[in-house]
This record gives sequence, structure tokens and C-alpha cells, in this order.
Amino acid sequence: MSFANLHKLVAYLISGLGLLALSLGNELDGGILVLTFVGYVASLFAEGKLLHRPLYTRGWTAAVVALLLFQIVRGLSSSPTLAMAIEFAAFLQVSRLANRRTAADYQQIAVLAFLHLIAATVLSASLSYALIFVGFVIVTPWMLALSQLRREIEGNYPVLGGTEEQIEKSQAAMRRVLASKRVVGASFLVSTALLAVPLFAMTLAIFVIVPRVGQGFLSLRRNEGQRVAGFGNQIELGGFGVIRDDPTVVLRVTPLPRAEGALPPLALRMRGTSFDRYDGKRWTRSPAMATPLHSLGRDHYPLRRAGDLKHDQMLQVVLDHLDEPVIFVPYGAVALTVPPRIVQGEPISRELVRAAGLDIRYADPDELGLVYIAYVTRDPKEVDVVPMASEIPANYLQLPPHLERVAALARRVTAGSHDPDEAARRIVSYLHSSEFTYSLEQPDVKKDTPLDAFLFRAKSGHCEYFASAMAIMLRTLNIPSRNVTGFVGGRYNPYGGYYALRQGDAHSWVEAFIEHRGWVTFDPTPPARAGLGPRQNLWADVQALVDALRTRWLTSIVGYDLRTQVTILRKLARFFERHSLTGGGANMPSLKDGARATYKLLRFAGLVLFVLGLPLGFLWWRRRRAKQGKARALSADAAQAVKLYQELERALAARGYARPASSTPSEHSRELTARGFPHADEVHEVTERYMQARYGGRALEPAEQAQLKSAIAKVRSGHSGHSGAGAGG
Repeated sequence: MSFANLHKLVAYLISGLGLLALSLGNELDGGILVLTFVGYVASLFAEGKLLHRPLYTRGWTAAVVALLLFQIVRGLSSSPTLAMAIEFAAFLQVSRLANRRTAADYQQIAVLAFLHLIAATVLSASLSYALIFVGFVIVTPWMLALSQLRREIEGNYPVLGGTEEQIEKSQAAMRRVLASKRVVGASFLVSTALLAVPLFAMTLAIFVIVPRVGQGFLSLRRNEGQRVAGFGNQIELGGFGVIRDDPTVVLRVTPLPRAEGALPPLALRMRGTSFDRYDGKRWTRSPAMATPLHSLGRDHYPLRRAGDLKHDQMLQVVLDHLDEPVIFVPYGAVALTVPPRIVQGEPISRELVRAAGLDIRYADPDELGLVYIAYVTRDPKEVDVVPMASEIPANYLQLPPHLERVAALARRVTAGSHDPDEAARRIVSYLHSSEFTYSLEQPDVKKDTPLDAFLFRAKSGHCEYFASAMAIMLRTLNIPSRNVTGFVGGRYNPYGGYYALRQGDAHSWVEAFIEHRGWVTFDPTPPARAGLGPRQNLWADVQALVDALRTRWLTSIVGYDLRTQVTILRKLARFFERHSLTGGGANMPSLKDGARATYKLLRFAGLVLFVLGLPLGFLWWRRRRAKQGKARALSADAAQAVKLYQELERALAARGYARPASSTPSEHSRELTARGFPHADEVHEVTERYMQARYGGRALEPAEQAQLKSAIAKVRSGHSGHSGAGAGG
């Protein structure tokens, strides 16, 4: 591939990555994205004389100015400022791509792409940003190196000064160099890409070591969280059925301490929100004063009591940023540990509130999701939900009109039961019977109420119909009950070592108030529900792998803060304390222990040096090999041109006009002309023929060789008086 085409390809790679970065935050609507893509592709065909036509360049300049003024007017009319700035940034990059003439234009393309990457830190914290960042790490060294080479090539063929014929000849020679396939090759790209390894290692070291005192750009993000049905102030009857096939992961649960190998199947029930009022079509939550959850220390929040590290099961929960700041509580949870936020370097405790029931929310969402630990009791007597003092029993007995048939059915199903617990279990058994089937299809209501249609005609539906039917049947028996939404299930992700709960795992069940126990959980949905859901196939495995990577990104990169840094430093301090040879007493390690620790440190340091030094050593080896084989790789004409130019350099050095190492052949030729060197024309002639044959692939005819040798002889035979002038100048 020619140098010009390779430079163009790399420019489009880095600009494409930048435009992708701008599209991450959903600030650009679909129409703008389509227009940007069309402009990006169309600019590929802007070539040759079109780029140098005054009308073409002026048209683009006018378009940029017009769009800037238009965006300013929109900003004054209260349009979203961030979206307008992103739109203009995308158009500016397209305009640069459509006007790439010189090295300066390509450098501007690289700068704009880098600014787009920085803007993406405001727009998104997703795994997509990580992939784009890796792409930048690889492509940026290519772009910088090629742009610098192009600048040097253009510097050797100036367009200012000289006659029109000389300028045209200079431009033709430069075009031949840019069209040459020998300027750079595959080895150049590989060697340059390897430079990204130490750069990435240095960036990683800075990321780990430099104190993180806040969220930085991430705190400016204003993206809405993932939308999940069923956890707001109301829920329409039948809403969950349409998402049963949705494989999007919402939260991930890992038992602690982490076990080696695959974990056994685990059926999780993660409680989210409860609803107390039903109007015949939808469930709503009565307005209630939320009570702050008081913490023990800075991050431990008892629900029934403090968590017990020895006797309770600990579950780590990684929760996506949702549109509702719900904290999902596992069945039987007695306490939570929610790490504090880091604000300006200071840990600030989370503001957790509890509404009627066990509805827990965090009042200070930071748009980054949440990672917390739940303590789950192993005592069956503690699994029931303790009622709050502010709960009003009448709220859980409210009934809509026209439920006579439902009330009669409830009395018939529970006839002979002795207490509310037995009555509730009989209703569960009835709804689990063969009379009813689980289905994702909505019952055809017609003129009936939804519950009448479900219980007496369709006898088929999904979890919300079963839960609503049981809750209302209990209320007709004067047993307080409520509809609860959350997630049930959990599919093990072998790549991340956790249980993933998806949108399709959203579920409804019932909590009934049983005297002397509290709120007891009942699930009237038939077990057949477990057989439906997102399909398990190769694509599901790919999604599991991507989610594992995304989770690691969120917890280890996006969630990396000062608290994590302090933990790492403390572990290092304990390591050095254990292996220190200073101090005294019984805790002082033996010489053998110290030698072993030193060996480990040296081995680790050697590994780091090897990882960092390997690419640098490879680059040195490639450069040395290329230098040694350079003469062999040259064509006969290029080799002869190099030989002639070397003779010229020896002649100039003998006269006191040696070329400085910092000057290119063309720069040295122009400098001699400016200094009035008597044989500057001969030097210019030999230099031009050398550049054309060496880099442009131009043939060097025998007659030209004789002419160049004659010019060199003139330079060599000059008067010695010029030598002193040259040395003094």
C-alpha cells in the first residue's frame, strides 16, 4: 500500500473511533447519526484536484461557520447545549476529512479524534468506551508517526520560493514519494503498535497510583439509567409478561467468600418494591414517609440486626444504574453493607431510606450503579419481613368494586382453614393446580375485570395475574396482603463467577401478614414459569462473556476509587511488614523468610521489566536489522543514488560544508543556496536526483549518472577559500 493510502486509512480509523465515542452517550439522535455516517463515507471520495478547488474549500468553510451560528441560536432558545456541541464536533471532523490536503490537516484530524475520546468520558462509562480506548491506544502511534513522516516529506519539497516550473517539479516529486510503497511497510506498523505496550503500562500505573478524589468527568454525566418495569410508583397489570424474553442483565450476585470452580445452582429471590393499592387494572403505592436507615459505622445498615460474618451468608450484588434507585434485597436479608461515595477525596456515607414494607432506595444516585453486600440469615425464623411501625393495616385490605365472584372463590378454596397461614397456602395450591397454566399471553378481558377473566375464563397468564389474584383473594378474607415485584432466578455466568439476573427474570409474588410472624412470602405462580425465558444457545454464551467483561469494567475501572487504592496500599504495607528484616521480637521473620520475600520481589520486578522491555528490545532489533539490510533492500537505481549522494557529502565535508545530523538533504541544499555557496546549483541537482531515485522510485539513467558525477567533481574541485568562509559561517 502506498504511503498516501496508508495514511488515509489510519486517519479514517482514528476519526471513526472518535465519532463512535461521540455516539456512546445517546446524545445524538438517529437522524444525526445517519447524516454523520453518510458524510464520513462520502468524504472518502474527496481526492485529487477537488481538494484544491477554491470554491470547494470555501464552501466547507462557509458550512462550518453557518452551522456554528445555527447551534449558537439553538443554544439561546434553550436547546440541549451538550447535544449541540456534540453535533458540531461530529460535523467538524467530517469537514476535516473532506479537506485533507497536507500533514497539518491530518494532524487536526488526530487532535479532533482525541478530543472526541475525551468527550466520551463524559458521555459513557460502558464497556464500549473501553474497546474504543484500546483502539485508540493501537492506532494513535500509527497516526502520529505517519503524520510526522508526511510533514518531513512535505518539508523536503517546498511550494514557496522558486519559479513556477520549479514548484511544479517539486510537487511532482512529492507526489511520487507519497505514492511510493517503500516508505513504510508492515514491519513499521507492527513496531509502532508495540510502542502502545509501554504507553499503556505507564497509563495503568498512573491510574492505579495517582489518588482518585472523586468521579471526575463521570460526575457530569446525565444519562438515564436502564429502564426496568415494575419498580416505580405504579405497575400496569400485565407489564411483566412482555419482558420475559429480555436477556439484558440487571444485577449480578456472587456468594462470598468466592469459591473455586463453578458454583452450584442457586435460586435467588431479590425483593424490589411492594404495592398496596389496586384499582382493578393497576397496582400503586400509597404515599408514605420514607424512614432513613441508620448505619453502624460508615457503611453497615441493619435491617433486622447487624450482619454476622460467621453465621450469615454474604452475597455481593453488582447492580446496574437503573431509572429507579432501588436496592434489591435477597430473601432473608438482615443487613446491608453499602460502601460510601468518594467526594473530593472524602468518604461520604450513602443515604439509604426505607419505605413501607422492605422497600429500600438510595437517595444519592451517582449514575454509576451500585455494588453492595447483603447478609442473609440461615435461621428460618428470621426470613419473614418485619412490619414497620408506620404501616397502616387498612391500606393492605383495600379492594376495588365488583369482586363478588373472586370473594366467593376465595371462601370456597379456603373453606375449613384454621388460620391465615393455612388459608394462604390453600390459595397457592389452588393456583398451582392443573386448572391454571403459565403463559406469556395476556388474557382476553372483554367485558370482565382482568381478575374475573383470568380466574374464571382464561385461567392462563403470567406472574402478575397469579400474584394479583392471590393478593385480592386474601383481602376478601380480611387477610392483609400486598403485591411485591423483584427478580427470581439467577443463571450462573462461568466467565464472571456470579449469578446473573436478567430483565426476563422480573417477577411478582405476594406477601401476606401473618400474626406473630410478620410479612410472609408466598409465590402463587406455577413452577412452569422457570421453563420460559431467554433462550440458551451460542449467542447466549457470547452475551454471558460480554456481560462478564462489562461487569469487570464497571467494578474494577469505573468503580475504582480512593477507597480501593487505600485497600491496595494497605495490602502492600502488610506484605512488606510480613517480609521485613528490620525490627525484633517473635514476629520478626527468619533469614530464610526474608530471602524468600526478596526473591519474590525480584521475580516480580523482573517480570515487569520483561513486559516493558520486550517491545522496546524488539523495536531496537528491528531497527538494527533494517539498518544492516538497508543496502540489500535498495534497488540498483536507489543504491547508485545513495552512493552518489555519499560522494557529494564527502566532497562537501572536505570543503567545510558538512551536512548537520539535524538537517535533511533538501534542507541542507536550501541552506547552501541561502549562504551563497558557489556550487549550490550542483548540490541541488544531485540532491534532487537522489531524492527522486531513493524515495520516488525514479530510474537513474547512465547519462544522468555521468552528469551527476561531473557535478560532484565540480563541488570537490572548488577553491579552499570557501572552506574558511563556510567554517566561519
